[in-house]
Amino acid sequence: MSTYFITGAAGTIGSEVIHSLTAKGEKIIAASRTPEKTKDLFNNSVTAVHFDYENEKTYNSALNSDGIFVLGPPLNLELYELLEPFINYLQDNNYEGKIVYLSGNGMENLESLPFHKKMEEKFKNSTLNWNVVRPSFFMQNFANYERENILDRAILFSPAGEGKSSFVSSRDIGTSISALLLDKNKNKETHVLTGSKSYTHYDVAAILSDILEKKITYANPDEETYKKVLKDSGAPDFIAEYMIPVYGMIKNGSVENITTSIKDLTGSDPESLEDVLIRDFK
Repeated sequence: MSTYFITGAAGTIGSEVIHSLTAKGEKIIAASRTPEKTKDLFNNSVTAVHFDYENEKTYNSALNSDGIFVLGPPLNLELYELLEPFINYLQDNNYEGKIVYLSGNGMENLESLPFHKKMEEKFKNSTLNWNVVRPSFFMQNFANYERENILDRAILFSPAGEGKSSFVSSRDIGTSISALLLDKNKNKETHVLTGSKSYTHYDVAAILSDILEKKITYANPDEETYKKVLKDSGAPDFIAEYMIPVYGMIKNGSVENITTSIKDLTGSDPESLEDVLIRDFK
């Protein structure tokens, strides 16, 4: 039995990593800014610790692990500056365990949001035992971020154009990350995680229409309309600055690639978008 330090433990991906590792009998140090909430989330089956990238005093418990999952908070334009001190700390303390970093499919080429590319380069230039996963767009984002639009307004509202994305399940991301942490032979590798099929947002709207038995329309807003709607809803300006280039990767076709990484790492086929949307919306 080994011990793994999981950041973002209460979030979508961190919790899936924990579920996968505990199912294999591994011990977990669940790191988050809300340890009591995290402890309750996992019914006291994990060691929950307070962890904050901005507070070096919370880093020490990571050194007591055999592997670390590094996950940055979402929608943070200063992600590299936030995470770099923790990576420096691990290297300065000669950490020898496995590290898996969550990047994103296509983000290595997105010059307007360079933080994932800079983080990957940081690991590659370090002495640490790193692995990088680049998942495609999460299937769960429709439930997590568009639920109100879908259920109350019967629309999808994302500036993704007519491009396709090889959407991937958070559960498959979690099992892939746990497989990398457990495999002592995999070091200094980058794995692109995708589903087995690519879809446009028009396709997603059609699938949701079948599931919900009502017409869901993909609005396909232009960038200015998207910005205005976000602003009118009270969202800070940086949200649009972040999301427009991210959705632009779908629009320009740079994230429709399909890989076999999930099956290669876990031995199982990836979940289908249809099955995940049924689970999330039925």
